[in-house]
Amino acid sequence: MQQLSYKNNFIYLFFALLIFLFSAAIIADFPNSLGEDFLTAVILLMILVSIKSLRIDKSWRWALGIFGVSFLTVIIFVKFFVYSLFVYLILSLLLVFFIGAFILIVKQVLFEGDIDANKIIGSLSLYILLGLSWAVVYLFLLIIDPGTFSGIEVSNWQGAFSRVAYYSFVTLTTLGYGDILPTNHIAEFFVYLEAVCGVFYMAIIVSSLIALRLDIVQKEREGK
Repeated sequence: MQQLSYKNNFIYLFFALLIFLFSAAIIADFPNSLGEDFLTAVILLMILVSIKSLRIDKSWRWALGIFGVSFLTVIIFVKFFVYSLFVYLILSLLLVFFIGAFILIVKQVLFEGDIDANKIIGSLSLYILLGLSWAVVYLFLLIIDPGTFSGIEVSNWQGAFSRVAYYSFVTLTTLGYGDILPTNHIAEFFVYLEAVCGVFYMAIIVSSLIALRLDIVQKEREGK
């Protein structure tokens, strides 16, 4: 295994996100308390890998470290105290993490350095983080009203996460299979807003990467 560096840091983040999604899919197919604990462990590992892989200063590392401790504390409370408030706290922390990681990566992918394989992987990580952020939003809606989406049965947030993530990425890519549908206007609003974000993301990321590459080529020519 290669040592983590600025040339491969996004690769570690990318696979951490994929492992998290795959673990959520396994938990959805084999629901039990042990599986939920396993998913929690995977989330904590994903957070640790993200803290390690993101190129951020010490103040941000401390903030992400505090975030990880806070998430673990809430998870422990959930094991011993059954309160719906804790579920909202968990989802809120996940949403903050996904959005925060997205913001931190955007600058590194679009405005720093040359285009290489690591940066391409970083742009894929951004896309996954975007879909995961919307998935958490949909989970909020489902917890508030379990009938928000037809085609999704809600027992707990761990068991529903894979199904919701699937719907989020289908919406983000504007595929629209139709097996899951919003049943109220508020859900419809978030769904079409995600579709718009997905289309604009592809346009913005491609044009930005091309512009960055052309700028570097121009500077190299001027240097000669």
